[in-house]
Amino acid sequence: MKYFFFLSLTVIFFSLSKNTVAQKLPFPISNPSNVIKCYTVEMVNEFRRLHPNAETDAHFESWLNKKIQLKKLERPLGINYIIPIIFHIISDGDAVGTAPNLSAAQINQQVLQLNKDFANKSNSPYTVAADAQIQFVLAKTDTLGRILTEPGIDRINRTSKGWFDYSADGWRASYVSDTIKPGSIWQAKRFLNVWLIPRITNEKNELLGFATFPVSSSLPGLFAGETDSTAGVIIQTGTTGSTYAPFNCGVSYGLGKTLSHEIGHFLGLRHIWGDSDCGNDYCDDTPVHFTNNTGILTHPKSNSCGTPDEMFENYMDYTDDIQLNTFTKNQVDRMQTVMANSPRRGSLATSTVGGIIVTGSNQISFNDCSGKVSLFESGTNNTYPRYRDLPLTIITEDKASGNATVALVITGTAISGKDYQILTPSTLNYTLGDNSKGINIRIFDNIKVDGDRTIILNYVITGTGVTAGKNAQTITITIADDDNIKLGENSINLLNESFEAPTGVLGLPVGWRMLSTSNYANPFVASANGSAGGTGNAAHITNDKTAKPNTYTKGAAGAAVLQSPIIDGSSVISVDNLSFKYKVGGSPGNDYAATTYTHADKPTGPFYYFGSTPGETGYGPYAGTTAPISHAPSLTANTSLSNTKFNIAFYWETGTDATGINPGFNVDDIVLKATPFHIETAVSTSYSYDISSGNSINNFKSTKNKALVTINNASENLNELTAQIIRSGDGITQITTTGGSFSGSKKVYKISPATTNTTAAYQATFYFTQAEISEWGPGKSNLKILKIKDGVNLNSTLSATNSEIITPIFFEDAGAGYVSYTANFTGFSQFMLVSPAATFSITLTNFTATAKPKNILLNWSTLSELNVNGFMIERSSDSITFKQIGFVNSKGNSIVTTNYDYPDNYAQPNVKYYYRLRQVNKDNGQIFSLIKSATIIQTTKKIVISLSPNPAPDYVNLFVSGTANAASVVIINSIGVKIFQKDNINTFDGPYKIALGNIAKGIYNVIVILPEGTFTKQFVVNR
Repeated sequence: MKYFFFLSLTVIFFSLSKNTVAQKLPFPISNPSNVIKCYTVEMVNEFRRLHPNAETDAHFESWLNKKIQLKKLERPLGINYIIPIIFHIISDGDAVGTAPNLSAAQINQQVLQLNKDFANKSNSPYTVAADAQIQFVLAKTDTLGRILTEPGIDRINRTSKGWFDYSADGWRASYVSDTIKPGSIWQAKRFLNVWLIPRITNEKNELLGFATFPVSSSLPGLFAGETDSTAGVIIQTGTTGSTYAPFNCGVSYGLGKTLSHEIGHFLGLRHIWGDSDCGNDYCDDTPVHFTNNTGILTHPKSNSCGTPDEMFENYMDYTDDIQLNTFTKNQVDRMQTVMANSPRRGSLATSTVGGIIVTGSNQISFNDCSGKVSLFESGTNNTYPRYRDLPLTIITEDKASGNATVALVITGTAISGKDYQILTPSTLNYTLGDNSKGINIRIFDNIKVDGDRTIILNYVITGTGVTAGKNAQTITITIADDDNIKLGENSINLLNESFEAPTGVLGLPVGWRMLSTSNYANPFVASANGSAGGTGNAAHITNDKTAKPNTYTKGAAGAAVLQSPIIDGSSVISVDNLSFKYKVGGSPGNDYAATTYTHADKPTGPFYYFGSTPGETGYGPYAGTTAPISHAPSLTANTSLSNTKFNIAFYWETGTDATGINPGFNVDDIVLKATPFHIETAVSTSYSYDISSGNSINNFKSTKNKALVTINNASENLNELTAQIIRSGDGITQITTTGGSFSGSKKVYKISPATTNTTAAYQATFYFTQAEISEWGPGKSNLKILKIKDGVNLNSTLSATNSEIITPIFFEDAGAGYVSYTANFTGFSQFMLVSPAATFSITLTNFTATAKPKNILLNWSTLSELNVNGFMIERSSDSITFKQIGFVNSKGNSIVTTNYDYPDNYAQPNVKYYYRLRQVNKDNGQIFSLIKSATIIQTTKKIVISLSPNPAPDYVNLFVSGTANAASVVIINSIGVKIFQKDNINTFDGPYKIALGNIAKGIYNVIVILPEGTFTKQFVVNR
């Protein structure tokens, strides 16, 4: 038997302390400690331990198999059995309809669900699914034949029976079997007894239910294991409900499937994994399971037993209620055979207590009563494109009464075809008797940091076969973005709060809020009056929101919750540790403090205990000490928080006892630590993704869920892009280029689309751990990126024709333990770090810059050329910042010397200019020349005004030589009217282009006003 963490069952009547105030609060809290969904096998094994002569599994299976085979020979299986149920609802005498004293309507919902499940009307996807031909009805009379006021219901006040209080620690399974069942059972041969227990435990675990297993009683010398005083089914009250009306909206275990599971045991079914790794459930049409499954899963799910895909929708597995929908034909064979042969089973079908058939309406609703579904986009199907499927169901309370059509209406911020796809028809057709309709939504995975998006579903009904229900007519699906990841090798803080930035009336920091019961006298505030062992402000309970004293009103029953801002657990691998200081007084056994959390999409509850163990070092209780304490507990969070967005919440409950001591609950210095996404260091690959053009951030992770590369600013849409590490290792290796031998990183990245792309421009960031670059020492900040064309052997001699050296932006987060290098690239290649000294041999030779009287002439030669596009001419006045001033095309591929020249006609006299050439290759590789300088020497200062072209068409270029001062430029026509003026313009670093617009033909004067004087030049407009 495998145990699993129980996080989602909200038991509103579950008492948190030894008083009963928590039962009435609007803040239900659930315990995330170990829970066993089904305790049937353990109870059977315990009975066998105490009774060595009890019937064994082998005896029972041998007997049952013979009966199954005999029944097949005698006649086909498939007798319609009707079983009357009596529900023993146990409470403290609460008002009917107040949990745990459930209403008759809630019981009816459970029976409706039970009959759907056993009649194969819960949308099973399997061809082997079968109708059990077993119907459950509410018992009409009691044990004495008297008509029941509430059919099928026996309400029991536990105090009238002398049973002890279950609210503090729950009832042990042994106490239920030895005391509760014998003290309340109705004749087991006439009634299927079902007990609804508010809380069931063993020594340390919560139990959702257990049943007695059928026996043959025909084998000599064997005890049965169940008796007339113990036969029946136990379930926790909070599991009672239906898909149409879940208990307290509990989609994990509040949809009524626990009872279907336990009655499966009652009728002879075993757990689908056979209660051992790769065990036997004695049904040939159920696949072998390795062990139990929990939560919500997706297909395919293979296992080490050799099973390609498990049947985790089977009622005899442990998955969430929302997934369970299947009994198979062989499972039906077993149940039918047990009904025909096992004591206290067949007699149920001939019981004379009468039965009330439960019927419902033809109302429909979505199968999540909260109207909200939130899931992360990360795909579970690992092909391209990666996706995950979200099954939803439109539930009919009972069944359709005739024909109808339901047309889906879809809105929201998510984009159809990009973020999601509806796989089912947009119009659903109902006919008489239809129960439910499935909707499958495919959520596409991406790696873009694009925030949460929504899909909002509702529908329009045509016809009368179904009608709209009162609840859940709209469902909002939030596709939660999980790509904004935090990186690092070391632990980081997700939350660090000391309450030193008060805001508002309560003095709570931004994002923090206080929830409380109506008119509650003791809210949370933050002030300097609080004290939890830290300094400055602290959050604390007070009875005066204005003065904020560190006192509370004793005996003022109610509760308050101090809730943090939303914490994004999707950005980290795991949430590791919560620590805080606290001080608490209160009254032992009356007032109560606890550490809790809520899910971000349901911030007002339910609240769950935060931690793994109770007590001062765990999730609570913190009250009950004789004096205030100051303590810094360390709590281990449930690891599932790493895949959620949640809030930390501190809970304070005041009981009715007015003898407590001050202060109430004080909290300070809250630190929540997490493990970020580590940097991938091994040879690995990502899944393939599409990237949209534009300024979007795309975080590639390896299939091992570690950080690889970030890409943004793509110039075009890119399809099926994959990032890889093709070589790994710490430290340095040697590379060879045409310029010599240089140091390079052992780690080599590769980015590649499905088809070759040499034109796309983008920015990429590559990540390295400190160990991977430690041998570079302080020089790590000066490293460059070597971009090598795909297919080029890294051990070959690299050249400018197949490689490029780029200077990146260096970033280091020493606290997180990683560095990154970011640069702009064109085309997709292999990438590695390289020494800043790395270079290629340059084909450029004889590059000179010579000053002439009126310009500077550049000359250069190439010894050979291969796939050279041309040469950018770049100029600088400080040798640092260069600007392109021209381009010279290559004369073509050549193996002989080729000569080039370029005159800089806009060079100013007496200014020192620096020049360099940027050779641009056809594969976008680039090579820089050495830098040359030149100055035109002019001994007498002379300012020369140049205009071109002249005559001018629709523009004229103005250039002023002999000065570096800014000028004001005015144009006047032949009669002296000013038609243009521009001040503070640069006319010396190159030509200033003046657009002439609609100026008419004619003669015009340009007046240039400089500190040295005013100069005039005439030009003609001739269009």
